[in-house]
Amino acid sequence: MILKTKSYYLPRTRSIAVGVILMLVGLAFTFGFIDIHQSIWYNIQFMLISFDGVVEFIASLFLLVFKAGLIIGGYYYIKNSSGVERARLDDKGFYYRLIPKGSRYTKIMIDSGPLTFTPYSQIIDLTYKKNFWTGGQLYLTLPTGILPLIALGVLTDSEKIEIAEQVKTQINANR
Repeated sequence: MILKTKSYYLPRTRSIAVGVILMLVGLAFTFGFIDIHQSIWYNIQFMLISFDGVVEFIASLFLLVFKAGLIIGGYYYIKNSSGVERARLDDKGFYYRLIPKGSRYTKIMIDSGPLTFTPYSQIIDLTYKKNFWTGGQLYLTLPTGILPLIALGVLTDSEKIEIAEQVKTQINANR
């Protein structure tokens, strides 16, 4: 059975909300601690780069990168609010977003990396289960074990059910 490519995206409202929050946090770190009783030069150094000493200079550089990352990350989410792909189906296999392992920074940038690809021949099963605590959740069964697709939790229940049915159809067609 030939399957057209179908993509599933992060809901637009959620993407915009994440972008606005990231930008507000970045702006709060930048402008939130301005002291109106100090000079303009002092406040500019406090917001951007401090030239008071070597340690202050290095610390302000790290903070500047952090603040810029938050603001740019928020802009990225808002700019791509209609195109943050979480899953894709085509005739070759199933592409899905996994939450990366590692530091918090890599988890924040979940949508910047490529989707994980698994060919239908390696998929044993894809099930949709719904319960009170986790809501609707997809579970991918591979030869290595069961993998909960937590990053796909933002999709609607109908989209999750559609993904599970399409993958099962492709698995059965390949056997």
